[in-house]
Amino acid sequence: MRRIRLWQWPNLLALDAALIAVIWQAAFAATLGLEVSVAAHNVLGLSVWLTYMADRLYDVARRPLEQLHSTRHRFAKQHRKTLWRIWWCVLTSNIALAFTGLSIHELVNGAALLAFCLLYTALNQALSRKFFPKEICVAIIFAGGVVVFLLPNVTLWVPASALALLCLINCLMIGAKEQQVDATLQVRSLSRLPTLFIIALEISCALSLCWLNQAWLLKIGLSLGTLLIIHAYRKRLCVETFRVLTDSALLIGPSVVFCLQL
Repeated sequence: MRRIRLWQWPNLLALDAALIAVIWQAAFAATLGLEVSVAAHNVLGLSVWLTYMADRLYDVARRPLEQLHSTRHRFAKQHRKTLWRIWWCVLTSNIALAFTGLSIHELVNGAALLAFCLLYTALNQALSRKFFPKEICVAIIFAGGVVVFLLPNVTLWVPASALALLCLINCLMIGAKEQQVDATLQVRSLSRLPTLFIIALEISCALSLCWLNQAWLLKIGLSLGTLLIIHAYRKRLCVETFRVLTDSALLIGPSVVFCLQL
């Protein structure tokens, strides 16, 4: 196994996805003037981790190590038994935390999101070798998870849609860069779309900024701008570095805004 660098560990352990979701949830709550309980933050973070890690472990389950080219897949394959044990412990803790810390309304919304997550995992594993638009599903589910404990609130639909578009661009950029990884896994998704399609989405996301008020403009705009820069330099970056940077770009917008507000 290739030497794992320090900056790769959050991605290998799927901790970056959980952190991104929690930070965006906090950003939405702060902008809307709503309160989110510590339990809701923890449940969201743990739920995102569970979804990402389960998807990864299922991806490597029936594939030999030699067929896995990405560091995260090789790591998951080599440590799958330990990761599954941790996964079940986290699942048990998350369920207990949800029932003891969330309101009935939050539980109902969370259960609906859970149903979509389970459906996505099942369909992705069943159809990915033929075709499955996982990038669209991940983007919608991720944005839905960020706002699920803030519903109902009609004012969040426009920024939530912009966030979903931002996540879709993120997924397509990574998929396009990892085409060889998907090919060896025999996974067929939207990652084979031409680069012009991704550019069109980037332009669409930029245009969506016109519909956002000033409170959202900086958060979405900074992350989009960072993704555009990374996309421009994509050919100079190795796959592992590109993935980490592309995911980290989603942290830029809300993190910078939080720092400016301190």
